[in-house]
Formats: sequence, structure tokens, C-alpha cells
Amino acid sequence: MRFVYCNGHNSTSLFSGSPGKKEKMNISIKEETLGQRIRAQRIRLGMTQEELAEVTYIPKPTISNYENDRIDIKSSVIAELANALQTDPNYLILGEKATKADDGFMNEAAELFSKITDPKMQEMLLKQIRALV
Repeated sequence: MRFVYCNGHNSTSLFSGSPGKKEKMNISIKEETLGQRIRAQRIRLGMTQEELAEVTYIPKPTISNYENDRIDIKSSVIAELANALQTDPNYLILGEKATKADDGFMNEAAELFSKITDPKMQEMLLKQIRALV
């Protein structure tokens, strides 16, 4: 059985059944903590904890501990989880989706970077960006 979501304010309602026939379940996942947002996003994508564990090379019990807010998560792991869950780290950490301004910044940065043609300069800039992150 796959789950599909209907996103509400700080919670996710789940539906079950085939794509053409959805029955609302009496399950609501809060999205107030980091772990709750990880779980909600994983379910939105129709992923199990096992599937997320396989993609991220993080043991399934650790994924469960993250989702239940039992252990702290390193920032590098949050970035990896965000990537695997097709979301923004800001959403996982703060519950905030990327804004249009963020998109504009990324577009401008990509445009400026594309104008640099020297491979050594490109590599140097990438190293500096990685060091900042």
C-alpha cells in the first residue's frame, strides 16, 4: 500500500488505496520537529524507512531514531537526508520551504559561475564554496 499526502498547515493527512481511488485515513503527522518533517517528507515520497536507509547508507534503526527525535543529527547528514528526500535542508531544519528569493539567488549564482571559463578557477571556486558549507 502506498501513501499519498494532502499537505495542511504543519501536518500531513494520509490517503491510502490505488491512485484512482483514495480513502482518507485518520492519520495525521505533525511537522513541528526535525524528525516529524523527515517522516512526513519520506511518506510523501512513498518511501519506507528501509528505502531511505538504502539510499543514504544510514542504518534503518538510526533513521527511526531521527524520525522520533531520539538523537541529534549532524548538519552533513541533514543535507544528505534533504537530498534523498528531494527537499531543502531549510525545510527539514526550520520547516520553511525555499522562497522565490532563494531561487533568484541560485539562478544568479549559476549564471555567474557559467561565465567563468577557466577550469582551474572553477575548481578553486567550488573548493571555496564547499569549505563555506
